[in-house]
Amino acid sequence: MYRKLRWLPVVLGASWFGYRWASRQATPAEPLRQRRTDVAYTTTPTFFIPGWGGNAWTYNGLLRWLARAGFGHKVLTVTVDRRGGLHFAGQWDQVADNPLIQVLFEHSFTPDYQEQIDWITAILRHLKSHDHVDAYNLVAHSWGGSAAVSSLLLYGAAGDVPRLNRLVLLGAPVDEHDATHPVDVAFQRLQAAETDLRELGPGVIHNVYGTLSGRLTDGSVPVTQITPLRQVVADSSLSYHEHHVPGIGHGRLHASPEMWRLIARLLWQD
Repeated sequence: MYRKLRWLPVVLGASWFGYRWASRQATPAEPLRQRRTDVAYTTTPTFFIPGWGGNAWTYNGLLRWLARAGFGHKVLTVTVDRRGGLHFAGQWDQVADNPLIQVLFEHSFTPDYQEQIDWITAILRHLKSHDHVDAYNLVAHSWGGSAAVSSLLLYGAAGDVPRLNRLVLLGAPVDEHDATHPVDVAFQRLQAAETDLRELGPGVIHNVYGTLSGRLTDGSVPVTQITPLRQVVADSSLSYHEHHVPGIGHGRLHASPEMWRLIARLLWQD
């Protein structure tokens, strides 16, 4: 028995490193299988941002499905290392075929999403200055959505970032105050932002949330933490829409075929 147990740390360590390696394997670039008559194809890139603890598995299935269904295809993977350095893999020829860009954070188990705000903003600034990207779409889950909203509202009116075209949020908590934490400092920061939200342009925000049967939560994020975004953008130039999907839990917001079809429609068919 002792001989067996002494190998346990080795087995556990190998399993952990195997998981870390596998979870970083982003789906490769895949060309469009077809061109749809109900989709307008442009050069505007769409970014896919994972939530807390998210990895390549968050969007691998969705990205493969989008290419095979003819909505768009992956061209780049952007990996942000622990120091905030950006690493690009892939080739983007800026052809009008709805290019998709997968974003991975090496340090995804952060205590909050403040670092992700800086990382997302840095990616947008890089593509604006190096690739002359003028507009973007973005799909973001959970805290990734909270970070994307903060990046938009705090820095989106600056001239060094592209303008938002469409933002699809999936269960993004923007106001996480509760009985034990009566104040959400990050939400207060959004409310006090000095940015003139009327300068953000005519972008569209689709705020999507699920609920489980008989509950006002998706199992991880209550609806009351998601819908306060409505009041923040009320006086902005943005078009804001909420979408309730009954029966969808937090983890399935990015992983079910039902949600894949909804995301595609909100990005390219509305």
